[in-house]
Amino acid sequence: MPSVTNILVIDDEPATLKTLSAALGVMGYKVTTAVNGREALALIRKQPCNIVIADIKLPDISGLEILEATKKLNPETAVIMITGHASIETAVDAINEGAYAYILKPVAINELETIIKNALREQRLLIENRKLVESLQQSNRRLEEANRALEQVSQAKSDFMAKMSHELRTPLNSIIGFSEVLLSNTSPVGQATHEEFLNYIHVSARHLLHLINSILDLSKIESGKMSLESIEFDLAVLLEDVRITVLPMLATKKQTLEIKIGEDVSSIFADEAKMKQIFLNLISNAHKFTLTGGKIRVICRLETPHWLHCSVIDNGIGISLQDQQRIFEEFGQVETLRFRGNGVGLGLSIAKRLVELHGGKIWVISEVGHGSTFTFSIPLARKVGYLNAQ
Repeated sequence: MPSVTNILVIDDEPATLKTLSAALGVMGYKVTTAVNGREALALIRKQPCNIVIADIKLPDISGLEILEATKKLNPETAVIMITGHASIETAVDAINEGAYAYILKPVAINELETIIKNALREQRLLIENRKLVESLQQSNRRLEEANRALEQVSQAKSDFMAKMSHELRTPLNSIIGFSEVLLSNTSPVGQATHEEFLNYIHVSARHLLHLINSILDLSKIESGKMSLESIEFDLAVLLEDVRITVLPMLATKKQTLEIKIGEDVSSIFADEAKMKQIFLNLISNAHKFTLTGGKIRVICRLETPHWLHCSVIDNGIGISLQDQQRIFEEFGQVETLRFRGNGVGLGLSIAKRLVELHGGKIWVISEVGHGSTFTFSIPLARKVGYLNAQ
């Protein structure tokens, strides 16, 4: 409720207007007057009123029409009808249309004062009730959203467990199966086969270790237990180490890797191990979804003196626009990619979390059939030492 109560008095009798205006003014109300219906409607539309006092019979339109129009504009406005020619029919019509009260002329000021006070009290209750209802509706909407979020979390947890069980079971089955053959006295194997089986066990064990490490990394990030251990290091040296690490993987599909570092980039200040993991995860993702003989490029440059800008670009199968929103989610492999790669779907999610841990951001630009460009940008933690010129 506003601190000032606005009352509009509508009557074509100057004496009535003058008397009511003076009396209501003494009571402390702000009074506006109108001598006909059209003038009154214009005032109501321009400035909402707490109380409207209207004569039933006006020279242009009836007070009942004023009542109907006022209630449409603001149902909480209390409308008091006055008349010098009372009848049961008009009284019933007025009350049915929503009039708060129906009183006869000459208006008894004491009676009018009491009616206005009661109307304002009821109006305050209506407004408070409306606000409570709106608050309840908002709370219900928030509760519904929270329930949907919980359902999504529950579903994500179920999906996580199902996916994780499958991903862990696959290398474990390989390890158990090949080791059982090697341990079995009933199925002797030759030296070549023996070494081949050991290699299968080794590869499966490394894959299993990678899965476990990814889950542990994600768990540390989620729990807030992973922190940065920033040092100053040479980005070119780190990327050369990354290149050597991924060469065997790229060789399986005869893919090439090109690394280009801007001349204005030398040493940077960041968490070296986590930066390496970001590059490895992005290059590994590019490798999975780039065909045999494809090309992967890494480009790093200074976007501004304080931001490092790195892109991993491939000419692979690309990602549709609708799928680009979920590829950074845990197990966020899209349908078009799921059966082409053998990853668990944590690489991009972990890369995103590590970039954000540095205070940066990561995004993708891609088109189906035309490759993908994954770019991340991180702030350089300190100014000294990362520019060749300094």
